[in-house]
Amino acid sequence: MSAALAALVLWAGAGCVRVPTDAEKHKIVTHLITATANGQTLLRWDSQKDLIYTVLVGDRFTATQWTPLPNGANLRGTGAPIEMSIPENPNRVRTYKLMAVPVPPADAKR
Repeated sequence: MSAALAALVLWAGAGCVRVPTDAEKHKIVTHLITATANGQTLLRWDSQKDLIYTVLVGDRFTATQWTPLPNGANLRGTGAPIEMSIPENPNRVRTYKLMAVPVPPADAKR
């Protein structure tokens, strides 16, 4: 590669910056841990103070309809782990997922 071509490649690449999309800027990553034993499922996740969580439940892993779990909606993060214990029916397979949204600003109109 000639020196002029190498310089052009360096110059062209130096100004390239990947700008995240709005969806990427606001992506919230959560990890829901579940364990089932003795007819109970324990749900646990590390919460953040600036997020509100809702636990959703579906009948199968590939569920197309998810509903909020009773007592599992609009849970404000504290910065500490959150745990919930849910009784299970041994004849029913359920799957859980966690949804998180930012806490609205205090001056936001409702």
